[in-house]
Amino acid sequence: MRTIPINPLTQALIQPMIAASLPEGFGFVQRLWDDYLLGVQTFSEPGAALLGIFEEEACLAIGGVHPDPYLNDPQIGRIRHVYVLPDYRRHGLGRQLMTALIDHASGHFSTLTLRTLTKEAAAFYVSLGFSDVPRYDQATHWLDIGNT
Repeated sequence: MRTIPINPLTQALIQPMIAASLPEGFGFVQRLWDDYLLGVQTFSEPGAALLGIFEEEACLAIGGVHPDPYLNDPQIGRIRHVYVLPDYRRHGLGRQLMTALIDHASGHFSTLTLRTLTKEAAAFYVSLGFSDVPRYDQATHWLDIGNT
């Protein structure tokens, strides 16, 4: 399985993830597509990246990082829209994706933030070293990566 940048994001690539995520109550994958189409967030600003994990041509996991839109600090990045297709969870893809996002971000940001609303995701991010101690508005977790 390969972790590679996604550029451009296409409907053919994202549609299976939208179809899987909506019944689970996760609207953020649809929001990723809508914001991309509207040009609200195309992951093209400095430090930004949209990554996917692929098996052949199929995208099994997706996630991005970009400057945190809620904070006025160019040293803080935000992890966004991390999603792994249900059949591929618990196989290390989330960790592989997050490792790649953190590695990319380390060349651009000193801290990463994110927001999650599920206890399973919260435990996952803590296992990666993120703190859930309140520190930033609009973020449930943060990680100092100390680079830039």
